[in-house]
Amino acid sequence: MSESMDCGPLLEGVFAVVKPSNVSTPQVLLDLQAIFVGSTTFAPLLADTRRKRAEQESHQPPNQKIKNEEADGRYFKMGHGGTLDPIASGVLIIGIGRGTKQLSTFLGSTKTYETTVVFGMSTDSYDIDGQVTGNAPAGHITDELVKDMLIKFRGPFKQTPPLYSALKINGVKALEYAKNGKEVPRELEAREVHVEQCELVQFLEIAAEDFRRLHDMPRSALLPAAVIKLVVSSGFYVRSFANELGIVCGSLATMATLHRSRQANFIISDAAEAPGLSQAVMYDDLKAGEEAWSPLVAQALHRWMNLNPTRNSQDKWFIGEGMDAAPRQRFRGEWQASTKKDRIKQQGGKFKGKYNQRTKQEDEE
Repeated sequence: MSESMDCGPLLEGVFAVVKPSNVSTPQVLLDLQAIFVGSTTFAPLLADTRRKRAEQESHQPPNQKIKNEEADGRYFKMGHGGTLDPIASGVLIIGIGRGTKQLSTFLGSTKTYETTVVFGMSTDSYDIDGQVTGNAPAGHITDELVKDMLIKFRGPFKQTPPLYSALKINGVKALEYAKNGKEVPRELEAREVHVEQCELVQFLEIAAEDFRRLHDMPRSALLPAAVIKLVVSSGFYVRSFANELGIVCGSLATMATLHRSRQANFIISDAAEAPGLSQAVMYDDLKAGEEAWSPLVAQALHRWMNLNPTRNSQDKWFIGEGMDAAPRQRFRGEWQASTKKDRIKQQGGKFKGKYNQRTKQEDEE
């Protein structure tokens, strides 16, 4: 009996966690690797992963250097279905094992965000963590003005991604040019995005002293801010939206907070009990221990595995067994020939190269 069978069911698939702010997406993956490797929930998958790696290594040439994935903290095959900036929090879709092959389908899914936009200033990264690039009067901005301007962002339109993004220019991430102070070879192209919902949740004033980057403004200064809910398509950048909103409102603006409350069928709330929705695992539960996170993670993975069953020995069409038993086809009233040579002759075709010369010799004989 295999090690995976001894430990229990092998769980793999897709689930979601609630990423906290100030933690990068790659760090979340490393945290999950460290948490899962010592758990009983993923012991079968760990054993299976190690077995497959050992098989792959046994087929490698003796002089080829093999990378030690576990030394880098990567025990499982794992990835995400759409990154979140370090400043952002919320739903982060995770694929583990076979689930990683399905992650690309989530990149194009609809997402729901709630963001806080601060008016009166702009930054190079379009968020509050960037360097201040300008200040502008914002006393004229009201909730009514913001509501009127939000109408401009509903539906389809062209949006230019921020320079601080992972989009590549000549094979290099755009943000790398910005961080290193290098000139960008070309501008990022605007692309089509779609906004299903764009509404003002709250209009408020924020003290400048609440943000460490506003050192050049009076600590007592109050800046108008808007909390906005967005339901958007893939490829939409909330930071670009914040920057553009400031401009259309006759001022400047930057993104102060960002929270993704939903992506595809993963959500943060008790509403996950509704059909078709899955609840994301809170990060505090991941840190609290296996008893806290295992039930919710296992539930999501069982659901995924039921929808994506593994191929077994009965699935002959998938694994190639029994292909010689495929029914023969007919050609012009007779059974199609069984060999390539005979099929070509049967259909009146001609042979090429040495195959043609050999056939001619056979016909002359």
